[in-house]
Amino acid sequence: MSVRTTLLSVTLASAISVLSGCGDKPGSVPEVPAEELTASIPELDAVHEFMEPLWHDAFPARDFERIQELVPEFEPTLAALDAVELPGILQDKAEAWYEGKLILASAFEGLKAAADAGNEEEMLGYAETFHMSYEGLVRIIRPPLPELEAVHQHLYGLYHYYGPGYDVEKIRGAATEMAAAIPALQAAELPSRLSDHQAHFEMAVTDLGETIGALMATLDNPGKEAVTAAVESVHAAYSEIEGIFTTGSHG
Repeated sequence: MSVRTTLLSVTLASAISVLSGCGDKPGSVPEVPAEELTASIPELDAVHEFMEPLWHDAFPARDFERIQELVPEFEPTLAALDAVELPGILQDKAEAWYEGKLILASAFEGLKAAADAGNEEEMLGYAETFHMSYEGLVRIIRPPLPELEAVHQHLYGLYHYYGPGYDVEKIRGAATEMAAAIPALQAAELPSRLSDHQAHFEMAVTDLGETIGALMATLDNPGKEAVTAAVESVHAAYSEIEGIFTTGSHG
């Protein structure tokens, strides 16, 4: 091997070593944009403006003329709702959201056809289905527990921004905020429909607290692989709790 070849090999090996080392160095990523953390859909609230008189006034009074008057009022709001893009923090609910929108649109088309035909019984049936579909969309985006959402607000940035960018200080900040939210979550009670899962919930919250503690301990002497694994563990523990609300039980 020539001196030139040897020097080139050494240079390449050094460069590869430096580049490999760079991957473990803490990075710096921007704060999560506020709009990505807003778990609300104003366009869905706008539908409620017309849903309230339909469901609470016209439906119980069997006021078919009023139902027929309200139907066209929904069309612009439903068109706006259909065009909505979910904020980042709700992207994990996208599949359920789009399925729910299809169900809502189908119910509205049935209500519209019944109103156009003057079919009173079908108007009542589709009005009920339309209202139930709307409530289903609201439940999809509504946080199951405020105490759990307090954790999610920081987990979102941790999992989607700070962890992948290996921003150790922001990871530490998010973990600290999540740890501070755990006592309130531990004291929370599930709604009555899920009361049978309270014990599972409490165990899952304890596990989440422990995984957050393990992440914070890892940050005392951080290495990218260990920190990434710890972040994944926190996310998995949170998902276990969230699964209680989406499936009634998870695991």
